Amino acid sequence: MQRRFVNPLQSSAWSNQSNVTLLATNKGIPPSVEKILLKLNKALTGVAPCLLTDFGRVVEPPITKGFSKLPPGKEKKVAVVGAGLSGLISALELVKLGYKVDVYEGKDFVGGRLGAKPSDTSPSGYWEHGLHHFFHNVYDYLMQKILEVGADKKFKPVNEVFLEFEDYEPEIFEARPNSHLLNTLGIIWRSPNVSLWDSIRSSPGMLLPLFFYNHERVFRDLDSITMVEYCRKKKISKPFFDIFIKTVLTVSLNRIEEVSAAQVFHLMWTFFIRKPDAMRRVVPTDNHYTSLILPFQEHLTQLGVEIHLGFRVDHLKVEGNCIKGLGFTNNETESCDYLVLATDIRGTKEIVSASLGEDKVAAANLEKVRSRVNRLRTSPPYIVARAYLLGEPENPHLPDVIETPENQLIDLVFQAHKTEKNEAAWVQAAPAGENRWVIEVHAYDLGPTFARKDEKLQNKVAQCSGDDELWELIQSLSDEELWAAIKEELRDIGGLSALADAPYVANGGLQIGRYYNFTGFQVGQGDRPAPFFAEPHLSNFVVAGDWVALQGKDGVGNGPGQIYPGGNLMGHAAAAAGIAAGIIAAKDNVVGPYVPVI
Repeated sequence: MQRRFVNPLQSSAWSNQSNVTLLATNKGIPPSVEKILLKLNKALTGVAPCLLTDFGRVVEPPITKGFSKLPPGKEKKVAVVGAGLSGLISALELVKLGYKVDVYEGKDFVGGRLGAKPSDTSPSGYWEHGLHHFFHNVYDYLMQKILEVGADKKFKPVNEVFLEFEDYEPEIFEARPNSHLLNTLGIIWRSPNVSLWDSIRSSPGMLLPLFFYNHERVFRDLDSITMVEYCRKKKISKPFFDIFIKTVLTVSLNRIEEVSAAQVFHLMWTFFIRKPDAMRRVVPTDNHYTSLILPFQEHLTQLGVEIHLGFRVDHLKVEGNCIKGLGFTNNETESCDYLVLATDIRGTKEIVSASLGEDKVAAANLEKVRSRVNRLRTSPPYIVARAYLLGEPENPHLPDVIETPENQLIDLVFQAHKTEKNEAAWVQAAPAGENRWVIEVHAYDLGPTFARKDEKLQNKVAQCSGDDELWELIQSLSDEELWAAIKEELRDIGGLSALADAPYVANGGLQIGRYYNFTGFQVGQGDRPAPFFAEPHLSNFVVAGDWVALQGKDGVGNGPGQIYPGGNLMGHAAAAAGIAAGIIAAKDNVVGPYVPVI
């Protein structure tokens, strides 16, 4: 059987970076050789990563011998709910296997958290969720899909990360030299803030577990304790915690004090250890819709996939142990042979909770599925603000992206016009004598940090008893009130403080998105449902998304119960989609996609 992979080195976006390690793609590894590598990798689990360079695992389809696609005359319809990254990729894989695929999206635009909604009031013409980085070392399968739909030409490389601190010197993280162990140690050696003694003190609790990372052991032993508690117990030095660990904690979008130690070790292993090209990434050269989602949408349309916008699922129609169809809030209904629920945690809970069984068996099966889904948690609410400002910072030469682990509520500042074509065009169109700047501010860990420097909001935030009430408060506040809180923190970020008082243009010059749908990394959330978790309760129902455990089903080297680490969230969402497609295909004796996940 031939692999259906594309060579990434044929693409200009990837050809100028060294050591792009996409398993079984640029290496051209045949399946027979790959199986040997998989067994070797499993045997060497726990060995230092310098001995495992470029090895990885592939989640094989549940069957490896069968039809390459549905036989002629056999028609099966798959309903995919959610037109985010996971929904689009599952649709792509299934339509190639001969299925009739319809995608249903409740919003009026495609892309989910990668979507960009066209807007007549935005100076650039779009309103999008915010910056996302695409890492080479964790997005193996996603990169293949990006290449497949021809979106790779709309990305540019980013090889270092700039971090600004309140109490420390600025840091630059980069993968240099590009070889295992040395690349990670190089980040520590080059740090102006972390001493050799800090590293030695922290090594038993941090560096050794990372270099000898074992996914199953880490989640078995450390998912019941927070990372803050773990660091206190292991006496991790404060500079080491503030520079390296806190940086990972803040970009997780979860509350720092609540994040599971197992989840943090997984993220740190992903970003710093997993492959020699850790920290290398690409970013879109324009908004995410134009750069990424539109190529997916056009490619799917050419293959015959229909994408229905404004179709918000109201309930699932369940008979016995099968999903028979979907009901939508617009009173339309659709039948299906299989269902892929590719929604976020909150959306999945809402749909499953609103569904009613047509009989006692169906009701009982739904309740078993519902109880599993209801255990999942989201991260706290967060906001992403983009401001079109009349002014410029004190230091206009700062990098495009500035991470600010200590300047909360701000976690990241993105100078969008330095990367995105539409924003650059708006800046360049400024009349003589007028300076324009476009910044995007990400504020993740909302709560006490939300009103840290804004006295007007402190009492309101203090009265919120939980994240649900905090979410209600954020929704009730105006864009101007939220921007006022952001400005107070922006004043303390070196080189950007002048932008705190720069006026934003009228008619769409301030765009603030409010969100409460990100995956929770709290203690006890490591035991997530697999794509096929609903079996045997709902036999034709699979889930996909960044919250789904990357667990294969049967197949060589991929026994039931084995969980594969999946990097961070976009790569994870893509891999879950491929696994879900393979599970559906297996029911019709069709060989689904091979999915490299680590």
